[in-house]
Amino acid sequence: MKNYIKNFVLVVMVALVGLVSVNVTAYGEGIEEVSLLDKIKDIYMVDADAESKNVPFVYYINEAGFMIGDFYYNTNLFDNETKLTSVIMYAPGSDMITSFNDLRDYPLTEKLSLGAKLKVIKYNDIKNGAIGNDSSNEEIPEEYMNALHKFKGLEGGERDFVYGVATGQITEKMINDNPTYQYLYNKNKDLINTLEDDRDKLDGYQLYHGWNNSLGFNLTYDINENNAIISEYNYEELTSQVRDYKSDTISVAWENKDVDNENNPREGHRVITRVKKSLDLLGHDNENNWDYMKYTLDFRKYFPVFKNSTLAVRMRTQSTTGEKRIDQERSALLKFQTGDPTAAVYTYAPFFDMSLLGDLDTMKGYNYYRFYDNNSVLYQTELRIPMDHILTGLQGNIYFEAGRVSADFDKELFTKDMHYSGGLGVRYFFNEHVIIRTDVGVSEEGTQFRMNIGQTF
Repeated sequence: MKNYIKNFVLVVMVALVGLVSVNVTAYGEGIEEVSLLDKIKDIYMVDADAESKNVPFVYYINEAGFMIGDFYYNTNLFDNETKLTSVIMYAPGSDMITSFNDLRDYPLTEKLSLGAKLKVIKYNDIKNGAIGNDSSNEEIPEEYMNALHKFKGLEGGERDFVYGVATGQITEKMINDNPTYQYLYNKNKDLINTLEDDRDKLDGYQLYHGWNNSLGFNLTYDINENNAIISEYNYEELTSQVRDYKSDTISVAWENKDVDNENNPREGHRVITRVKKSLDLLGHDNENNWDYMKYTLDFRKYFPVFKNSTLAVRMRTQSTTGEKRIDQERSALLKFQTGDPTAAVYTYAPFFDMSLLGDLDTMKGYNYYRFYDNNSVLYQTELRIPMDHILTGLQGNIYFEAGRVSADFDKELFTKDMHYSGGLGVRYFFNEHVIIRTDVGVSEEGTQFRMNIGQTF
């Protein structure tokens, strides 16, 4: 709580700076009083006629702390109405870097357009949790992970002995009756004691630090005003101090939409169906030989309410299938947790491409990559309230989310053991194509600050 108070005070201090007036000498024209507020308005205020703009900012994100950022957009790149949005942020305190770049609507023909996305993140606080809807939000002790790495470095017979003692299969009496066991126990006593402790916490998360990058290209073919086919290639990697995850995929989606506004609909609907297939080309190595399919069904509906507000609702479900692969990290932890040397955790895809809840758009009150499994369901509701009377281009947002993940695609997936998240947000419209948003999400596991481009859905 102290950290949140400190961060709130800092944000208020930054805002107050904009209200301070300064005197500026205009050479040849005498002294003119100009306020920093006027300068800030020139940078941040809506200009619907401006095709491009560069906007510096300061923002707080839980995983990084305060970040210094720069946002750039251009809605007429190459003079052919191609749209580019680009944001880069750096956190001096944690040395975290994030960069998101999105290119859209580059025309190839009258009906065919090209897009691209590039994500580069240097992170220090990604929490890779266990698979499943009931995975613990408790961190696996660092000393346990260090002990596990030492355990992996032992020779076969010595490793078997340490494992047997740590999991209770080799008893104290067996050690006392065997001189060889006594020698091995005394040699590895500290390691064994560590591995015996905290076994109930092995279903928690590990803190990763490293890089999480992705590059994608997409082609959109507009069949008519309401229907489009979207194909996409995407390569993503997550490198950490534990291991590297890599995956390259190709997907095809069909989108049916009938909305009154492309980027801020007040009424209408969108229906998106997507099929994704792993290619196992650029991402292939001895730890990443994925062979999976991922299916997505996404319903979105918009209702005009009150005077100018919008009620937006969404239901999305995902399912991942394919050839099972052993998750070496989680399997090693499960072996110690259960004492079963044959225990194994299987997965179809790298955790960042499983059926996932917990990112910039979903379950925003939880940390990134919070819940993942073979299947997921997500329900979202947003009340979008225009606030032009306060500031032109400003929109308030009240939202609520519910969702869960499951190993099985069945009735219980859609009805039981839901996780919940909700909060407040604001959207700022630089023009009809460029929206920047910030959300504060609250869940049973804490409060998260999120920032992204465009509406959530």
